[in-house]
Amino acid sequence: MPFALRFRLYPNHSQEARLLRALEASRRLWNDALAHRKSRWENKRESTSYNLQQWILTEARHTDPLIGEALHSQSAQDVLRRLDKAFKSFFARRARHPKFKKFSHTGSFTYPQAYNGSVRPDVIRGRLYLSKVGNIRIVFHRQFPTDSRLKVCTVSREPDGKWFASLVFEEVVPLQNIHTIQVALSSPIGIDLGLLSLITTSDGEKVEHPRFLRKAERRLKHLQKVFSRKKKGSKNHFKARHQVASQHAKVRRRRSDFNHKLSTKLVRGHNFIAFEDLRIRNMVRNHSLAKSIQDAAWGQLVRLTEYKALRAGARTIRVPAAYSTQECFHCEALTKASLGLREFVCVGCGRVLQRDTNAAGVVLKRGLAIAIGRDTPELKPVKTESLLVSTTRGASSVGEAGTICPRGLEAHGF
Repeated sequence: MPFALRFRLYPNHSQEARLLRALEASRRLWNDALAHRKSRWENKRESTSYNLQQWILTEARHTDPLIGEALHSQSAQDVLRRLDKAFKSFFARRARHPKFKKFSHTGSFTYPQAYNGSVRPDVIRGRLYLSKVGNIRIVFHRQFPTDSRLKVCTVSREPDGKWFASLVFEEVVPLQNIHTIQVALSSPIGIDLGLLSLITTSDGEKVEHPRFLRKAERRLKHLQKVFSRKKKGSKNHFKARHQVASQHAKVRRRRSDFNHKLSTKLVRGHNFIAFEDLRIRNMVRNHSLAKSIQDAAWGQLVRLTEYKALRAGARTIRVPAAYSTQECFHCEALTKASLGLREFVCVGCGRVLQRDTNAAGVVLKRGLAIAIGRDTPELKPVKTESLLVSTTRGASSVGEAGTICPRGLEAHGF
């Protein structure tokens, strides 16, 4: 199973210049290859394959000094491979048409076969050798796995000017030791994702939403105002842009660090974790909640928990989120209530339920049903009533995670 480790690079002035040349060579190669594909189709109505452009690249490396001297041969082939993949996604209607890349000091390039000597990490000296660049000082904050080998290395530059190297390793496991891991459901937990509380567990525990972006908005607003007043192309314009990018990077690192710690805590404390399968892309269409939803980073938290659980021998599962905040955990009756009402009385059994904790219990119940091979129970609600339904004009139907009511709700008596 492959996994990646990300490390910070500290190049000197000459090494940074070579890294920037590699980024520029990668950008130019992308644009040239894209222009070649477009011209062949517009003039001759002929499609262009990756193999054809790969043969052309062999000749271009001898004529173009930037591509031949600044970019490793396999890194150049990876650019053509990514372009071919982008066109395949476009023809499959999964993405838009590839675009030309403008000049920028940010970007990345990849060594797809880092094990063949193009990338050599030196843990003792704290150096990382990159072909065409040299030995760059690096901080190995994580110990290298002994039973894995290096596969791919991607070098990237962030908008704040920092360089990073992502090393992808592949675990070397003998075939005779491969076996299926049976996870005992000894400590299951269901998690309800929300905005007031980032997560609410079926055990009743709540983790407050840190709101890193909201807290940094005042500083970001000031820096953006200063940046907009600078003359384009000047040194002050470059410095102001760097300050804005650094502030955004700080918010991103804080959010990532918080989700890493939270996901590690969940995996260490539970061996079965059930999440709501939220359609975040549809939820951010609500412009009044889009910033808060993106600041919560639910998708990042779920992804981090999934890969950590896989390595720890635990299990994660995503369950449908429909009616999770309206269904009673005890009697499965549906009770429609306004989104501002945090407690509601179940019309089926009469219990007074805390909304988020009850939803987490419903998520856990659905996850356990899927885990043991059963389908989720069909919703056959009893006679339901509306409890304090909001009648405000223009009120949105999306307020908390999992509260989007599917169509056909009238068939259930609402």
